Amino acid sequence: FTAGQRRSVVAANAGTGETLWIWRPDEGERFDKAPRKVHRGVAYWTDGRGDERIVLVTPGFHLVSLNAKTGQPVNGFGQAGQVDLFKQLDLDVPLDPTGRIGNSSPVVISNDVIVVGPALTPGGRVNKSNVKGDITAFDVRTGRKIWTFHTIPREGEPGEPGQEQGQAAR
Repeated sequence: FTAGQRRSVVAANAGTGETLWIWRPDEGERFDKAPRKVHRGVAYWTDGRGDERIVLVTPGFHLVSLNAKTGQPVNGFGQAGQVDLFKQLDLDVPLDPTGRIGNSSPVVISNDVIVVGPALTPGGRVNKSNVKGDITAFDVRTGRKIWTFHTIPREGEPGEPGQEQGQAAR
């Protein structure tokens, strides 16, 4: 489970309550400016053959994979167990996403794919000059980005502004 605004991850023995390990992120300015510090939990994944992981998004918008038994970042996942989600954004205007986008919900893992839903600043609005609230998916083993769902369709995508309703992009 996560504890506190920094989203420290705590593993505890369910029978005794004994703390098994704690992982604490240190994100400096990215944490200080994070739009969403409240969090609702972590996700668990296993390959069924001994590889067990805890996956979460930090307040500073890093996707993290931890070894569920030790709490150590998983080597081979992103860089040192983390994927910088700022670098994965499909920005169509140059801007610093610090303080503009984050996450407050656990990731969803399905068929070895991690799906990350974003959260904008409280009361923030989606517009052309803001960070888009795109949904992204990553390989659970490597952290490699697999796809992005653009919540505001881009040129050539179904629903692109200017298209008539129900008309496919050409």
